[in-house]
Amino acid sequence: MQHIVLVVPAESYRADAFLQAGARAAQQLTLLTNAQLPLGDQTVHVSSMMPPDDEIQRLIDYLFGLGATLIIGVDEVSTRLAASLSDQLGLTIGKAEAVERSVDKVALRTTLMRAELGQPKFLVTTLHDLNNLKATEIDALVANFGGSFIVKPTRQTASRGVIRVNAANLIDDIDPLREIQEPSAPLLLESYVEGPEFAVEGILNGDQLEVLMIFAKPDIGEGPYFWESTYLGPAKVSAKARRELINAVERGARALGLTNTPVHAELRLSEGRAVILEIAPRSIGGRCSAAIKFGDGQRLEDLILARALGDRGEIKQRNRAVGIYMIPTPARGILREVNGLDQARSVPGVTGVEITVSTGTMVYPPPLTDRYLGFIFAEAPGQAGTLRALQRASALLTIVIEGG
Repeated sequence: MQHIVLVVPAESYRADAFLQAGARAAQQLTLLTNAQLPLGDQTVHVSSMMPPDDEIQRLIDYLFGLGATLIIGVDEVSTRLAASLSDQLGLTIGKAEAVERSVDKVALRTTLMRAELGQPKFLVTTLHDLNNLKATEIDALVANFGGSFIVKPTRQTASRGVIRVNAANLIDDIDPLREIQEPSAPLLLESYVEGPEFAVEGILNGDQLEVLMIFAKPDIGEGPYFWESTYLGPAKVSAKARRELINAVERGARALGLTNTPVHAELRLSEGRAVILEIAPRSIGGRCSAAIKFGDGQRLEDLILARALGDRGEIKQRNRAVGIYMIPTPARGILREVNGLDQARSVPGVTGVEITVSTGTMVYPPPLTDRYLGFIFAEAPGQAGTLRALQRASALLTIVIEGG
């Protein structure tokens, strides 16, 4: 029997799903968390997901005495801590460096550039520098990146801080970033890539990619903000396009040095060529993992633990259209209520509607947040039916926000 340590942030959506999977795995299980209340029978508390060095050393000593054999993070921030602890305990070698290359957007871009993989053009700048560009410097940006381009913080998650700006209106367009970004903090400026967007979900067994789902993102839009509203899977793409997407993820993960980890990658197909937007050493975020199920009743969290434990048994893919709608925050203010939930849940094809933000919580619209108000799940015959179910259900919700 192995001793699994799950690293779970207090604010994670994934705690329950991984706890249930851990129990089903019939292994010893310890939770490492910064949550105030215990999440399981055996819980180790940590001050934050980025603890100071002296606390890290105490954790290493404790986990060594515990006999930990496997340390797994459940999202991006916890994966960084899990990889660091795993390397320092000698359970893995070089995992922390590979994870850092992936989650730091500058390191990611630099690594993919050296590997000559398809990705947006980029440069590293700051808000201060953008605010002080001369007219000739803006002209040079336009010549290199086009009349509109993407700016994004290097350490935010989801689509927080991601803005498509117009060179002619640069100062006004980057204004929202002032709330979440220090003037001297690094900021990525990237070319805007035309084309449909996809998310590839998989697990690296060694360095071999096991593809679990390719999602289409039909309403990602063209900006200025990129709230990821809808995922539809499995995406309807040609065999050639599928190979292009998978090959790009495999090559990118290999360049980053990622092995034995879940992978969530976001790409666009531009003129038939895969362009990598992100490769993260984690599984799909939020409650979205609930949409990935297998024919034998296994859920994504079960498979992640099974693969980490060395089980390479064949999975039974479900050939059924699934969809997820991530409910966006329409305005800044205090969330008072969400009406129409019963009606939304009664829409044919809808399998669940969850509100994950408590009433009374201060909420923010894109691009100032990395959290959703909740999720709608659907399964219907065909993708068109699934998309219609999501659209009908979301239209029935009335979100009441006050005091913005």
